[in-house]
This record gives sequence, C-alpha cells and structure tokens, in this order.
Amino acid sequence: MTDIQLLEACFLPLDRRTPSRSMFFRIIGRDAEGRIPALVDRFRTLAEANGASLEGLPNPREEEINRFYQEVGGKFALDLPLIARQATLWLGQVRAAERPRLCKAVYDALSLLRERGANEHILKNVYTKFMCWLRGPLGRVLSKLGNGEPPKVLFLGDLSKHEAFFLCLLHQAGCDVWYVNYLSSGSYDKADPEGRFSTKVSGGLLSAPPPPAPPPPPPPPWDGAGRDLDINQWVDQPVWEAVVLPYSQRAAAPGKRGSVFAVLLGADERKTYRNRLFALKRALDAAPRAWMLMEQKLPPPTPAETEAFRIGDRRLSRPQLLRALAERMPAGRSWTPLAQRALALAMEPFPDKNENRFFNYSVRLACWLRRCAEQLFQNPGDGFPPALVYYGPITEPEVSLLWALAQMGADVLYVSPEKTDAFAKHFLPPVWLEAGFENSLPAEPFPRREEKTLERTTAYDAAQELNQLLYSDTGMFRDRQFARSQPVTLKTTYDEVGQLWPEEAQYRPSFRTEAGVVYVPNLFAKICGVDKGDLDLYWEKIRAMVTPNTHLITALPFWEKQPPDGGMNPTEARAFLHDGRIDPKAIMASRLYRYGYLPEDTQNYILEKIQALMDYDLIVNGGPNVLPVMLSALMNLDKELLRLLQSFDFTRTIPKLLIVDVTETMFALEECILLAFLNLVGFDIVIFTPTGYRNLETHIRPDSFNTLTVGEFYYDLAVPDLRTRRPAGKTGWLDRLFGL
Repeated sequence: MTDIQLLEACFLPLDRRTPSRSMFFRIIGRDAEGRIPALVDRFRTLAEANGASLEGLPNPREEEINRFYQEVGGKFALDLPLIARQATLWLGQVRAAERPRLCKAVYDALSLLRERGANEHILKNVYTKFMCWLRGPLGRVLSKLGNGEPPKVLFLGDLSKHEAFFLCLLHQAGCDVWYVNYLSSGSYDKADPEGRFSTKVSGGLLSAPPPPAPPPPPPPPWDGAGRDLDINQWVDQPVWEAVVLPYSQRAAAPGKRGSVFAVLLGADERKTYRNRLFALKRALDAAPRAWMLMEQKLPPPTPAETEAFRIGDRRLSRPQLLRALAERMPAGRSWTPLAQRALALAMEPFPDKNENRFFNYSVRLACWLRRCAEQLFQNPGDGFPPALVYYGPITEPEVSLLWALAQMGADVLYVSPEKTDAFAKHFLPPVWLEAGFENSLPAEPFPRREEKTLERTTAYDAAQELNQLLYSDTGMFRDRQFARSQPVTLKTTYDEVGQLWPEEAQYRPSFRTEAGVVYVPNLFAKICGVDKGDLDLYWEKIRAMVTPNTHLITALPFWEKQPPDGGMNPTEARAFLHDGRIDPKAIMASRLYRYGYLPEDTQNYILEKIQALMDYDLIVNGGPNVLPVMLSALMNLDKELLRLLQSFDFTRTIPKLLIVDVTETMFALEECILLAFLNLVGFDIVIFTPTGYRNLETHIRPDSFNTLTVGEFYYDLAVPDLRTRRPAGKTGWLDRLFGL
C-alpha cells in the first residue's frame, strides 16, 4: 500500500480498515503534486469539526492546575488504579467503557518517560499537564472515543517531547493522529528516535505549501459604526450617580451618546456597601432600560453557539480571520455592526502569537458578545443605554467581554468587594474609570434586599480615621487586626527558648505581615536532660514558663481514646473526607460538630489548619486510616485549648503548650496529631524530657521540631506542682535572663 493509500485509509470507518484500529502518522515534507497537503487539509477539516487541530499545546495555567488538585487531590503515584480513580473524577466526558483504555494510555506514556530517566517529580508534573490537556484542549475529543469513526487530532509544526508522548497517548486511547511538519522531522525525532510511536509518510519536498493569494479586502461591514459613542469623557460625578442618568442628562458632546465603563474595587463598611449595591439594582430596575447582572463566571459557549462561528480555513491573516468571524454575527440586527466592530477592536491587540489560541479566544468572545447583545440591545429601552453589572471574581476573557460591550455603547460596571489586578494586567487599553475603597470584603452573593444598618456617629468616624492613620504600614497593630496566620517555626538554641518564650509574636525574628496574613514565629522544641544536673533549678525553670495562657501537661498518656459524648470517631470522620480533602460545610452541618458556639472566623481557622495538616508531611507511621484519625482527634479538642486558640491575637502573646514527660510512654498517634496541629495554628510547644527517651518522634517528623540535649539524663522522677508560685526572694531562670 502506498503512502497516499495509507493516508486515505484513515478516512474510513473502523469496520472497513484492515486491521480495525486507529492510526498515527507522522508526515514529513510534501509531494510536488500537492496530494499530501490536500489530504492534510481534508483531515484538518474533520479535526476542526469533531476533533482537535493543534499548533502547540500551552502549559496549563496555574488556576487549571489548582482546580485539578482541588478536584482529585494532590496525591500521585505511577499506579493504574490511582490514575483510574482520578480520571473518573476529572474526565467526566469519557464514557465508562472507554476509560480503562484511556487510563492505560496515560500509564504507558508515563512508564516510558520513567524508563527514559524521568524522576517522580517530573512524572507528577507531566501527569498533571496531560490531565489538564485532556480536559481542556482535548475535552471535545474525549467524548467521541469509542465511536465507529475515531476522532481526528492534527498537530502542525515543531513539537516538544511531552507533546509527542501526548500524541502517542491519544492514539493509544483511540484517536486518529496526524503529526505534520513540512520542513523537518528534527523535533519529532528527539522525542521518538526509534520511530516507535507512528508510521512515517515522507514527501519529496521539505517546504511549506504556498498559501493562497488573499483577495483585496473590501471595507469592513462595521465601517462607521460607533462614531457617536462617548465613553466616560462626559462623566464628572461619582460613577454610582452617573450610571443611572438618562441620555438627556449626560453631558456628552453634541451628537454623541454618553456611556459609562467603570471598575469599582474594594469596599467600605459591609452593610453600607451592600446597601449601595442594592440601591443601584433598584435604580436600574426602575428605569425603562435593558440591563443584566452577572455574578457568576460565564459558562463557555455551547456547541450550538460556536457552530455559527465555525471557519474551515484558519490560514487567514488575523485581520481576515476577525472579519470572517465578525461577518458571522446575525445579519439585520440593529446591534450587529456595533458587535462586529467591538469584536475586531478587542482582538486586534491580542498578544499571544499562537494562531490556534487566537482563534479560540476570538470565537469565545464572539459567542459571548452575541449572547449578551441579544439580551441588552434587542430592545435597549427608552432614553437609556443598556447596562451590564458584573459582580465578583473575574478572569481575562470576561474582562475582554466587558471591554467589548463598552465599545458597543452599553453602560458597563465591574464591581468587586475584593481587590483584583485582572484589569491592570489586561492587554486591552485601559479606557475604563477606576474607583473604589481602601479596604476589602469577602465575596458574598449580590444583595437581594436592603441591609439593616447602624448609623455612624462623628466620634466613630474620627476613631476609624485614627485607626487608618495608626495601623496602616506603621508597624503598630490594633486588636485582632488579622484573621489569617502562617507559622514560621524557629530553629533555636536552648537559651533562646527561655528568651523567646515570653516575647510577643511581633517582636520575634522572622515576624512579618503580607497580603493580610501574619507570619507567626513560634517554638516547637524537645529539651532532653537536666541542665547542669540541678533538679531544683530544672523545676524552677519549668515553673517560670507556666503562664495564664499555657496549657500544662504532666501526666501521660494525655489523650482519651474514646471521644466524649456526641464527639466524632474515626469511622464517622470518613464521611467528611474526599480524596484527602475535608468538606467544611458538611462538617459544620453535622450533629457531630462541637465547635458551633465559637466565632465563625475561629471555626474557619480550625478547619483550614486541619486541612493544612493533612496536606503537609508532618505525621509519619500513621497507617492507612491516618486522615480519619486526624479529623476525629481535632474535632474533639480540649475546651482549654479551644479558649487559648480563640483568644490568640496573631501579632501578640502566643498561646503555649508545655509537656513534662518523665515516663517511658511513647506518645500516641492522636497526641502527635494534636502537637502538629497546634504547631500549624501557631502555638509555642516545648516538651521537657529529662530521660532523653523518644516520645513524639514516633509519629512526628524529627525535622519539624528542634531537639536540644542539655546536661544529664534523670530517671524515675516525680513531677512537682508546677503551677504554684516561687517562694519570695528566690530568683528563677527567666528572672535572671530578663532582670526581673
């Protein structure tokens, strides 16, 4: 069978092929007669319609990688059952019958990489990349696996080693794959030097086919549209007031239609801010105008929407491609020329040089523009421009949509109580007005009713102004200024433990605040032996460390295995764990939840740190059920510890856990879990072990705490009452250090 016949066989259904299987060709060069380019164009048409046409696969964005780990967990091993479980969660578009074949293809590709020297870190990164590509650029292809006609995947130009392995994976999963490079086989040969992945088809000429000569372009159909628009130039009052005005009250230039495009970031006092939003909604509802509220990320275009913008030949120049897309806007609508112009203006500065990404971005924007225009401009209203209010988190594509709608003459407001740099980093010119507040609020649903407010007095406003003056980048902190913290465990000497123990967090080395988070320098130390062999001084040192905010433990074991009445046991805890992630909402709604009386920020902080403990590698030898044991143990904390945690002001006095262990008892798993959790919360933890025996090392990684050995080892000691005051006239360890 000739090369041409081999390629033509790829257009047959599986039941007419011999053998009946998918095909993978690498086509290097072209023939002088043009038969190979013609077949490539035919294959490209099928790939664009029902598969994928690629000219490079971008590395997944950080948000895609984070979403993958959130949905399937952060575990990775070159293990087929694990890949199958994660693919079930992540790749829902794959039919169950086809999933084993796809997972085996992923496993085989990674195994081959490992044979070529890839370590576990590289394998995990490549696996994550493959899974993001499968759900992103190849998502449409996966739903067609297992059909009588395999989905088509075309890859043009040079490719990387990982892209070559990915094409091999797709072929093994059931796709017809053509790799085409008219100029060279060099990049492919580096990835597959033995030519194992694919069948080679060679052309006699190593040069690109000549592109068709473009016809001279006529004027665009939107020529002259939008000349009567005045975006923001007329605005001389607050945006909240300007946006509700009719055309007749907007001071635009003669013959111009004034519109507003503004970005409002941050918030002031919560109820006042939300009432301002509600008043805006009420004013927009009351006016005879069409308007939309968007408070969720826009769903991607449906296949029916993208079908209207399907273009077979993408070898056009960018201006030609934009014009072709714009001309597919619905004909005969009053808003069509405005939408065409807005699409062209928004996509002209697109910075990515990859033409496939440019096309996909343009199609998405065109679909969204049409969707919004049909709601806003079909019957725009009497005497008012249509309006769109976008509320909440936003990504780059949605910013492009808002910018384009503003170019059509709509009033566009982006409102976010949380600060974002999505507009500042955008590639489009900043034609928007920017206003807002210094502070931020957590995102909440857009208000549906007016909030009951407290009216501020003059004294209150003065106090707030003083707070702003005193506590903004001055190194001074007001009470409970921060709601988030991150521990920075200090590696210290024995003497520094005593020096740092009474110090507030803000005066310790490595203390800092950043983006609303306090980095709390804390202690986690095990002290072995008795300094200088002086027991009286030893007990005096420990007694001096017992403060009102110290949780003291002198008897072991200190953990009750049986949970208290109504507490959560490990078996019950499993219901709230999914792939290593806890379900905070389900936990807080459970009858087993015992922390509902605590302030909401304290509850959220506890659950956040429980998840952090599960994510970090602090606990060892925990067994296969360690995560349910963690959750169960930390859902049954001692009331005294909870009170210390609730009262913890991250910039000030640090709560403390002090353990004196004179026994041969090893710490239980639950006890080590508690210590590791309190370390992540920010507690100072010191374990005095005069015997020098092992205790917390059974289940806590030794490199996560300091082990300090001083003096002689003592055995069979009895612990005295460490909470009694020292007799008058005696000076202790801390006294001598600090001159008290």
